[in-house]
Amino acid sequence: SPARSRAGWPQRQVAAYSSCRVVSGSPDRPRRPMTPVGEPQMEGEWGTLLSAPTIPVRELARAQVPDEPGVYLWRRGGQAVYVGMATSLRSRAWGKHLGGGVSLAGSSLRRNVCELLFDISPNITARPTKQKVTPEQAAAIRDWLLNCDLAWQVCTTVIEADQLERRLRAGFLPPLNRV
Repeated sequence: SPARSRAGWPQRQVAAYSSCRVVSGSPDRPRRPMTPVGEPQMEGEWGTLLSAPTIPVRELARAQVPDEPGVYLWRRGGQAVYVGMATSLRSRAWGKHLGGGVSLAGSSLRRNVCELLFDISPNITARPTKQKVTPEQAAAIRDWLLNCDLAWQVCTTVIEADQLERRLRAGFLPPLNRV
């Protein structure tokens, strides 16, 4: 079992960007910095996803995201921070990850950003506990996500998307993904 940080993240997942320092819980200055451990391979399936067009989330229109199954990649400061799969890329991005509500139960990405910013364990904000965050915390989480970039790869089927996500995560686990 890997060593764990104070918040319970495996040490290899605790990551920091050079622009982030541990001083407060604002979106630009997380409580815990993140340091990427390794990088995804620039060839193969990671290379394909990393070379997909990346759009700043703040500038992204809902209609730009396909309503199809696929794999998506969140990047911040040029670094891959989260990879996931969706039965509908559009619904996952808007309905779950970019939601502004105080319940984080539907998005592991939002729960992990909450832990990064406020040191609140995802176990507290996930099902079945579903402790809600304050409206201010929810806004800070959304703002952090709005300052990311998003890329995706459409897949023919949900099964194909799931298998691709598993292979990607086996090759490199971004810091906001859980094991």
